[in-house]
Amino acid sequence: MYELKRISGDVTGDVLSLTAEHDAISRPRKGEVRWEDFDRNAYSPLVLDEAARLWEERAVQEMHSLALFTELCSHLHRLGAPLDWSGAFARMIADEVRHTDLCLRMCEALGRPAAPKIEPGHLNLLAPSSPRAHVRRLIVAAFCIGETVSGHMFRRVLKAATVPLARDVVTAIVIDETFHGELGWELGALLMRSDGAAFEKERDALAADLPHLFRHYAKLCGARRGPGWARASVPVAEGPNFGTMTEAGYAAAFFDAMESDVVPGLRSIGLPEAARAYEALVRDLDAVGDRAERGDGV
Repeated sequence: MYELKRISGDVTGDVLSLTAEHDAISRPRKGEVRWEDFDRNAYSPLVLDEAARLWEERAVQEMHSLALFTELCSHLHRLGAPLDWSGAFARMIADEVRHTDLCLRMCEALGRPAAPKIEPGHLNLLAPSSPRAHVRRLIVAAFCIGETVSGHMFRRVLKAATVPLARDVVTAIVIDETFHGELGWELGALLMRSDGAAFEKERDALAADLPHLFRHYAKLCGARRGPGWARASVPVAEGPNFGTMTEAGYAAAFFDAMESDVVPGLRSIGLPEAARAYEALVRDLDAVGDRAERGDGV
């Protein structure tokens, strides 16, 4: 177990070289975050506590992405991917370092420094020796689904944020998430090209796994009922907004992302089964909502 912290420290009054390099990477690609303009005394302790809890959770999520992207980069290289794939992943790894740092700095700005404990075994890592089929599945899952949904959510969070500091931080993340989603679809399309006798069997196995993947991301996004419930509910809570939405707001973003980008995109790269898998997910979640309305329990 270790604590997730921001890099800091010096030895003789000078900034450590590793800290200077980290700071260079963690700066937003465009614009700036105006940390010095934020006055936390303008907000109640309760509001600051809730905002810090959210940003600490996001820091852990970003650390998981950092671990996964790093592992994927090395596996793609072993599988003979072109050098430009490694270069693109190097950028995404740097982006995830930036996102983790931004989340932790938000907690510091809110007056609640965070150092969440993470078990190394809980990080989303690949198996020691992952075949091409496993890497293909993870690209589809983490990028074509995960990063695409994440991009939708952060763009909505940006619209919801009313606190200027939160808008600065979310803007920096949105720029990166948009790139990750776009690159993920390029990688997914390339990896879904036939590459030998085993490809069709591997493709069919991936298609059969789509219902599980869709349920996984629906749960992560708080989509516990169908899209009708999500879209009819309040997406943003009242009061100052530090870059968050209600559970229904996140769920609505999930459904919209699935319908506008994920399902059509998966069909276009050779996984037409995505449409049926999504329809089945919606039916199941609608049924859950119907039972809840009848008082049968969820």
